Amino acid sequence: LIFRIRMGSSSRFVLLAAMALCVFSIAALSSADYSSATQRLSSSPAVRSIGRIPRLTCVHAKREGRSMPSHNSHSHISRRNFGAVGLGMALAGIGKASWAISGGGKGYSGYTIENEDFSGRDLVGEEFRGTMAKRVNFAGAKLQNAQFQKADLRFVDFTGADLSGAALEQCTLEDAIFKDAILENAYLGEPILQAATIEGADFTDAIIASSFTQRELCKKAKGVNPQTGVSTRESLNC
Repeated sequence: LIFRIRMGSSSRFVLLAAMALCVFSIAALSSADYSSATQRLSSSPAVRSIGRIPRLTCVHAKREGRSMPSHNSHSHISRRNFGAVGLGMALAGIGKASWAISGGGKGYSGYTIENEDFSGRDLVGEEFRGTMAKRVNFAGAKLQNAQFQKADLRFVDFTGADLSGAALEQCTLEDAIFKDAILENAYLGEPILQAATIEGADFTDAIIASSFTQRELCKKAKGVNPQTGVSTRESLNC
């Protein structure tokens, strides 16, 4: 079959590389492995998570005046069909990667990670733009310069986390916990006022959306950060 591949904007080099990878995979597999390989592919979480696969339109080579290859009728799945599945998956991966680059998203951006445990993890500079992260545990995590723009951070636990330089603008922070967190030079919007607690948080040199937000934070401010030794009220210039 000749495949007419309708994609957004993929380079010819990447497309040829993907097709070459598929051909190599087909050659490496024996016909006895086709059925089990297809079963594994269909049950794979990665395959199930693919939201949109680029359309493949098949046109018989006979229409182009070429002879059709013979097929083994005894095999559960033909080489042609297995190649189509492999090529479709490869192109879907390329499409997903292209989306991430062109959309400016990477890391965990756009994903759903609700109820996950990231406590104590090194996530410096990680991106969580638009991430659905409700009830995620970031306690003690290293989140310096992390990007959380437009993320759903309801009920998230940032206890003792280092959020220095992190971007927390336009987030949903309802009942988020910032106890003893470090927010030095962090970018904060008005949603920070939705936090359950900021006790012991260090806001030194944080870029706060407005003087109104700063005044409201001062009403809730108390405690001293155990890591920096700076009081919350002092860090907010209350």
